[in-house]
Amino acid sequence: MSTLAVTRVPVQTAQRPTRARRGHHRPVPELHTPNPRTGLSWSREPAEGTQARIPCWNTRSQWLELLRADLDRDDAVTVLRAHHASPVTVYRVARMDAAAADTTTGRNVRTAHATVARFLGCSMDTVRRARRVLRDLGWSVETVRGRYMTSTEREAATRAHGSLQRRFASTRCLTIPARVRAMHPYPCGVKSFPSEPSQRVPSSRYRAAGRSKEQPTNTPLTRRTPPLGVQKIAARLVQRMPWLDRGRSGHLMGLSRGLVACGVSEEWTTQDLMSAVEADHQGLGLLTLPPDSQRNPRALLLHQIKRAITGQEPPARARRAAEDARRAARAAEVAQRAAEAKTKTTMPAWFRAELAKHTPPHQI
Repeated sequence: MSTLAVTRVPVQTAQRPTRARRGHHRPVPELHTPNPRTGLSWSREPAEGTQARIPCWNTRSQWLELLRADLDRDDAVTVLRAHHASPVTVYRVARMDAAAADTTTGRNVRTAHATVARFLGCSMDTVRRARRVLRDLGWSVETVRGRYMTSTEREAATRAHGSLQRRFASTRCLTIPARVRAMHPYPCGVKSFPSEPSQRVPSSRYRAAGRSKEQPTNTPLTRRTPPLGVQKIAARLVQRMPWLDRGRSGHLMGLSRGLVACGVSEEWTTQDLMSAVEADHQGLGLLTLPPDSQRNPRALLLHQIKRAITGQEPPARARRAAEDARRAARAAEVAQRAAEAKTKTTMPAWFRAELAKHTPPHQI
């Protein structure tokens, strides 16, 4: 049964501006609302453990930004055509759901189709199709199905708000799909701090006294050239992630030295590194963000690689050991067949002659 219940409090948008005294528009900051926005309507609570495996969002604005980018993908276009919905309508409905969700978790969306349709000025079928698109793309998960209430639930609703209620809306959780997760662990980005002032510059007191030569001189360290295999890995990483070759530290040699410092050797491959990072992030339940949101994405990637491969052997060793085991098994099988061939007795001449008599000519 579809969610046709009507809540008693209209939904407020998340970024609705308010008019100041002198007629200027001033944006309202996003407030911290740890309590669910359920309005006055009674609704059934999700079963215990239902929401445990649903990842929470970081912020409402980030969820809407990632959704807007995801609606332009080819997979999203296919889903939109299947449900006969437009990306603009889906995004408007998503904004309404995001405004009604808990700010800290993105859960407890309990607005009905009729409420959203009345606020947006569209039909309930349009809202229903848009929410189906969000469900199929993985941005919304329904934890409680809306339906007509039983007599016991009506009594509980009457005790809760003192009025008659016949139906309750579905409960949804706004989340981030798995294909968008597990790449960047820090949602706010990596902040780089200015480096400390150089100690080689003599102070004004030393310069005034003419004793600037007494400052200790540090000989520059000779940088070692990374192995050629690591340089190839860095080149393939830049080919897969072009944003690594941008910014101030865009030289490939710097990335190669960073990989060597993380413990990457020539036995690793690019796919092995990416698989290790993805497995590590999936185990930690980390989310992904666009590289443009990171102030130093290269340092963040090197940190992720170092944490993912620390204490692990390169998969190439396991593959090499498996290949050696297969070759040894094949060599043992060939040796066993050769030994059996040596011990096999030859066929007697009289038996060979009798076999030739009883064998048809076309089979000889």
